[in-house]
Amino acid sequence: MADRIVVMHDGNVEQIGAPLDLYDNPANLFVAGFIGSPAMNFIPGKLGQGNTFVADGGFTVQLPRRPEGQDGKALVLGIRPEHFHPSPDGIPVEVHVVEPTGSETLLSVKAGTQDLLCVFRERVLPKPGETIHIRPEDNVLHLFDQATGHRL
Repeated sequence: MADRIVVMHDGNVEQIGAPLDLYDNPANLFVAGFIGSPAMNFIPGKLGQGNTFVADGGFTVQLPRRPEGQDGKALVLGIRPEHFHPSPDGIPVEVHVVEPTGSETLLSVKAGTQDLLCVFRERVLPKPGETIHIRPEDNVLHLFDQATGHRL
C-alpha cells in the first residue's frame, strides 16, 4: 500500500492522505464509502434532543458531542461495520444473515427499517430472525451533511 493515496471522483480530488488517515477521517461520504471493506454503514437522520442522532430508520444513537449549527438539517451517520459491539442496552436489531469466517463473524441486520452490516471479533452466533442488541463505539462515529456529503 502506498504512503499516500489520492481519492478521485468524476475527475476531482476528494482527499489526499495516508491510507489509515483516509480510513479513520474521511473528508466526505464518497471517501467514507470508497475506503474499507465491508463498506461503512450510512444511516440518514437528524439530531434529536441532547447528543442524540435520530435515524430515519426508527432508532437513536448517542453521539459523543452535539455538532453546532446542525439542528433540523438532514445528516448521515457513518459507522464502520467493525465498530459495532454486542451490548444488552444497545440498539435492537433483527438478524438476517450470519457469516462466521473464523476470527470474525459478519452479520447482516435490520435496525428499524435500516439495513446494517456488523463485523464482530467476539464469538457471536445468533440465528437469523433473532433479535440482538448492538452498540457503536462513540469515538469513531462519523457525521456528514446529507446535502453536501461533507464531514462535520
